Amino acid sequence: MQRFIGKDRIGSYIILSEEEVKHIKASRLKVNDTLEVWLNDRLYLCTLEHLRSQQALCRILKEERRPFPKPKVVLYQCVTVDIRSMDYVVEKVSEAGAYRLFPTISSRSFRNREVIQKKLERWERLSLASFKQCGRPMPMIVGKPIKLEDIEAKEDLNLLLDNFSEGKSIKDIDLKGVESVSLVIGPEGGFAEEETKALVEKGFISIRLRPFVLRSETASVVAVGLLMNLYGI
Repeated sequence: MQRFIGKDRIGSYIILSEEEVKHIKASRLKVNDTLEVWLNDRLYLCTLEHLRSQQALCRILKEERRPFPKPKVVLYQCVTVDIRSMDYVVEKVSEAGAYRLFPTISSRSFRNREVIQKKLERWERLSLASFKQCGRPMPMIVGKPIKLEDIEAKEDLNLLLDNFSEGKSIKDIDLKGVESVSLVIGPEGGFAEEETKALVEKGFISIRLRPFVLRSETASVVAVGLLMNLYGI
């Protein structure tokens, strides 16, 4: 089912913006067709009642309440040295099922916090666009940038992906009863030795993806996808 972002609500009706109207027309939806609309952190099942050149009006049929699939993966992604690659990371880990993403600053990552901060609005838009496409029950939350040393092991399971150290295979991780997972992904070249040691001392379990060494942005997508699909197996 097609999904759109609402602009405003009046009673039992939701107004869509001119940009979303273009999407409706490109999707060839017609009056009385059913669609989903996201507004104010809620997802609604609606019918398209009026369609004009610059505005669409949707009547709410019901609010959709769908639980987010387990485990909730909180991803700490070290910001890629070529920060443009983060666009790919945001889009693809959203599709893979990450619940929340924190752009993370480490010794070998992109380190300009001011530039990262300016990118947040773009990454939030990309998260919304992915949400519209992939059918997840809510958009992936993009958090504020965090330093690697400030990350704490506070989820049910806390994992550190570092293909440059000898860790467990991800397939050997026991997800039984795990509701939430924090996953730290290193930058190009991996973590500095002292960074890995500090995270392990905090309670993070070092894991590897096999058989080959993946780029940072590839590793995050693969790891999130595996965790979501290994749950309950």
